[in-house]
Amino acid sequence: MPVYNYLARDRTGRLLRSQLLAKSPVELRSRIQAMDIRLISFDSQRSSVRRQLGNLWPGYWLPAQSSDIELALQQLAMMLRSGLKLLDAIKSLQLQTQRQSLARVLARVHQAVAQGSSLSDALAKQAAFPAIVVQLVHVGEQTGELVSSLQQSQEYLYSRRQMITEVRMALAYPLVVTTAAIAIAGYLVLHVIPQLQVFLSAMGRDLPAMTQRLIDLSGWLQLHGVKLVAIGSGLLATLAIILYTPRSRNLWDRAILRLPIIGSVLRLSGTAALSKGLAVMMHSGIRLVEALQIATGMQHNRFLANLLVQADCGVRRGQPLAPFLSARGGFTPILSSMVEVAERAGNMDQTLSEVAKLCDTELKAKVKRLSRMVEPATIVISGGIVGYVYIAFFVALMSAGGSQR
Repeated sequence: MPVYNYLARDRTGRLLRSQLLAKSPVELRSRIQAMDIRLISFDSQRSSVRRQLGNLWPGYWLPAQSSDIELALQQLAMMLRSGLKLLDAIKSLQLQTQRQSLARVLARVHQAVAQGSSLSDALAKQAAFPAIVVQLVHVGEQTGELVSSLQQSQEYLYSRRQMITEVRMALAYPLVVTTAAIAIAGYLVLHVIPQLQVFLSAMGRDLPAMTQRLIDLSGWLQLHGVKLVAIGSGLLATLAIILYTPRSRNLWDRAILRLPIIGSVLRLSGTAALSKGLAVMMHSGIRLVEALQIATGMQHNRFLANLLVQADCGVRRGQPLAPFLSARGGFTPILSSMVEVAERAGNMDQTLSEVAKLCDTELKAKVKRLSRMVEPATIVISGGIVGYVYIAFFVALMSAGGSQR
């Protein structure tokens, strides 16, 4: 049964630090509740052992992920809401996190706040925290709504991560299945069937035509395989070097957005991310020009990011935002149309929030349709590759059996 270190507060407001045996965090919470005290945070002895291992633990080197930042923001908001002071909350968060890279970041944040810096300034010095989190925390400090700002930051990061995960899973599935099918077929062609050829040749039997074609392919791959790998590696390296330049990367990302099915999904994903981010920031009181600058750095597609750079420059000159969002092949048309209406009505944050909801719903439906379209095609292609190899293999086996009779 694991031992948990916990931090709690009694009815008088006094902080309590102690240890407790429990089978699970659920049992720990129920036992703490039975003691008539409020649980603030807890940490298992297993995590303490990981921290004692220091840089020998793999998590020491791994950077903090979005899920780690989300959990940290959620726990920090919970501790501040319960009445814990900011420095104590950050210290407690540092001690209980299992990601050592995040613990080091929180240690630097704690040190900066202890020296008189604001929380937003301390977070801005750490690359682990996105710019939108820093700005929302800054607004929360100015308005006295820090807990609400932390919750908004956590909710935004969570929704953004979920959206990115859904898109990546939909695009990665056919690649994984096809790669596995090619690997199985390659093993049969390069290792199994050549051995069968030796067996049949020793018996004086010719291979069936379809099996012979695979044998010829196997011989050609064995002869030129190293050259193919070298050429492929060279092409990938050349492509990486070309895409390193901003102009080439912009053209590449623009071409991807024009692909028949994948392009529409990526455009919708970029529109949803922009709408959600601008809505959250403007609702918190961040000016449009600052929100656009932050949103630019959050776009993975450089073509869409360049559109936002142009929009930022135009808005700073006093021009409306909508025309810059209506560029062909960029964001979905609904965004520019709704922004144009919102600029006249003066309810930009509410309109963008509605656009984000619509885009999220449409994106989920489109990803689902994409999966339904891609899965059968992937099964047919991979099944055809493996099926042909298996048929050729068993035809050769039947030929060998016939020769024995």
